Amino acid sequence: MDTYELKHRQNSPNPTQVINHLSEARVALMFLGNGAQVTMRDRPDLKIEWLGTTFYSEVKHINRKAQDELDEVAMRSTHGKLVPIADTSRIERRHPYEQLCDVAVKKSSICIDAAVNILVVDSCSESMEPAGAMAHSATRTFDEEVRKSPPGSALRRLHGIMLITSWGSVGRNSRNVAFAMTKYAAPPMSLKLIQALDSIGLCE
Repeated sequence: MDTYELKHRQNSPNPTQVINHLSEARVALMFLGNGAQVTMRDRPDLKIEWLGTTFYSEVKHINRKAQDELDEVAMRSTHGKLVPIADTSRIERRHPYEQLCDVAVKKSSICIDAAVNILVVDSCSESMEPAGAMAHSATRTFDEEVRKSPPGSALRRLHGIMLITSWGSVGRNSRNVAFAMTKYAAPPMSLKLIQALDSIGLCE
């Protein structure tokens, strides 16, 4: 925790960085609560030892968006009619899953070579829901970028995207965490780790 405390103190005048560090802590606590050992570090943010595997996680926080406010206004004035929501492309020129892919592309440059790396996105925006569909759409788009990249590209270091959303899917088995694997990363993840990442949950 010394590294985390130092980062927090150094960035305390910057509210955005404070929120980012709180997301890192939230993700660290999620893994700790599932039996992992977690070391908070810098670039990538977390070193996680879990189920016989050491892997690294970069954490990205996403704030509420202007589109979320517009969606709330639209839903209050529907008068019983269906209205389209969560279309961030009208304001930001990118759909939510494309924005997730953009983050993954940007963050892949700090992934550790020859190690397992994941991106965890902690989102406060309703536009990123449902988490499962959004994470899988983002990884499919990311895989297309990887497929076009050269063999030594840093994009091939990222093993998956985990998305934490503000309220989660609807249904008996609802949860607000979803994990989606990329296709072309090396070294391969163990089946045990894949299953654990796919089933992990964060209940508020």
